[in-house]
Amino acid sequence: MITKKGEETRNQILEASEQLFMEKSVSKVTINDIVQRAGIAKGTFYLYFDSKEALVWHFIDTKLSGLNKYLAKLDVEGYEKEDIERIISYIVFFLKKHNTLLKLMHHVRFFTFIGFHNMESKSVNKWIEWLTVWIEKGRLKGELYIDNSNFMAYFLVITIHEVLERAIIEETPFTIDEASEELKALVVKLLK
Repeated sequence: MITKKGEETRNQILEASEQLFMEKSVSKVTINDIVQRAGIAKGTFYLYFDSKEALVWHFIDTKLSGLNKYLAKLDVEGYEKEDIERIISYIVFFLKKHNTLLKLMHHVRFFTFIGFHNMESKSVNKWIEWLTVWIEKGRLKGELYIDNSNFMAYFLVITIHEVLERAIIEETPFTIDEASEELKALVVKLLK
């Protein structure tokens, strides 16, 4: 069990690393940079994280935990038509609340450092799995006319991610709210 002082130290490390990640790419941030910014000894860093990669994964897991919990519930809930808009609304709400996370992950090249394949196998595949189960429930209920639930889940995760990421990092002429409404309409059409 981590003590209150230990939690404060871990948070110092996370805050220092987040600040540094905002300043330069993940691959250029060193453990020495992090401990200097956090004001701790290098050995203290290793009490909390085995490596910089472990720190980066902890950072990602911590930031995405709310989204993961929400999407995991799809596995146990039944399919309802209203869920489509509710799911996209929640994802948009989450991303707006944590928009610096997406900007940070995009601009400092998290995926270059950890490898997109690693991110896919750790998080993206779970999202696809949960959506596949949910879509399959709708298909079996006779409300969705999809031949391949897994393909559609994969397509939805990639599409939603790309559109919303580009809106958040301002690479489109659309705001995230405008993109959200268009996505809802598009996904409803795709699934019907």
